Amino acid sequence: MTTTLLPPPAGPATDEEFRRIAAELTRRGLLAGGAAAALLGLSGCGPGESRSTASSPAAPATRRVHTADGEVTVPADPRRVVSIDYFTAVFLLELGLTPVGGIDYSWVDDTTMYPPYVAPLKKLADIGQITSTDYEKVTVLRPDLILGPKQGSRYDNSKGAMKTLRTVAPVASVDFGNTGDWRGPLAQAAAIVGRTARLQPLTAAYRAAVTAARSRYADLLATTRIAVLDYAQDGQYTVDLANSGNGVLLADLGVRFSAVASRTGDQGVSLSFERVHELADCDLILYRADAHGKPGPGLAEMFALASWKDLPAVEAGHAYPIGWCDLCTYRWAEAALTDLTGVFDRYRGHA
Repeated sequence: MTTTLLPPPAGPATDEEFRRIAAELTRRGLLAGGAAAALLGLSGCGPGESRSTASSPAAPATRRVHTADGEVTVPADPRRVVSIDYFTAVFLLELGLTPVGGIDYSWVDDTTMYPPYVAPLKKLADIGQITSTDYEKVTVLRPDLILGPKQGSRYDNSKGAMKTLRTVAPVASVDFGNTGDWRGPLAQAAAIVGRTARLQPLTAAYRAAVTAARSRYADLLATTRIAVLDYAQDGQYTVDLANSGNGVLLADLGVRFSAVASRTGDQGVSLSFERVHELADCDLILYRADAHGKPGPGLAEMFALASWKDLPAVEAGHAYPIGWCDLCTYRWAEAALTDLTGVFDRYRGHA
């Protein structure tokens, strides 16, 4: 199938007509499959024009890109990108490109997202939940590119969406692998939208900040064993590993992970409350918290246990709240590094 790339929004009058047609088709239950393609064809016509008399805009420049699901022809300079997963919309903001649509981000705040990205994400046109893409909403946005996860991967939450949306616009997939390491997926997204040059200075700035921190805190990093507690539920607590989003930063810094945090595997390991003692070798414990330092989900229950209070790091006052467990961009990682070095300074002051 050959995918026709859509022109950019024509103007107020055309948009008004487009909305009218979209509303009518939606009311009839026709805005899917072939009807969606027909609607997209009509979107290039102005009010009162037929398809045969509407002026045909010059075909936009395209390029071929490699994606996790094969080679795809995409716009050379995409402007109306829709993201159907959690991460790619955040990646685009990092790259200076605001999507026209994304999943429902109404829940994000400064405790779950890099603060500068909260408002832009909340303003995105909602194309459904992460597990249920609304095809009609995507179609009405007239995207020139759709981003999402590799089909069949662990991050492919809206099953079938990546395949179905090929009738709407070029679809390009990002392979997130099986970990929380966001660096590779971010680079893939940058290549797809033609913004690798935008990513390079962000990467360089992050590396420079990490290098400076490694030098400044070399003694602490060499001797201090660290673990990050993410959340707790049903009598289990979770320790993030080096493959988690925040673990990437800690590993880049060269921290000494505690024994439990040094395990290999996915992004985290869950342990029962009866095994709180596995944190006994930690010199420094970081834990998920909100903007006010309140422990994240379920952790307060764990913190009330005598076994928690008896941990050497806790008794010494070396358990600190952090708000960047979910970091997934270089700017966010730099902000987290600033916060982390503040924790290191406080630790040094009490050690």
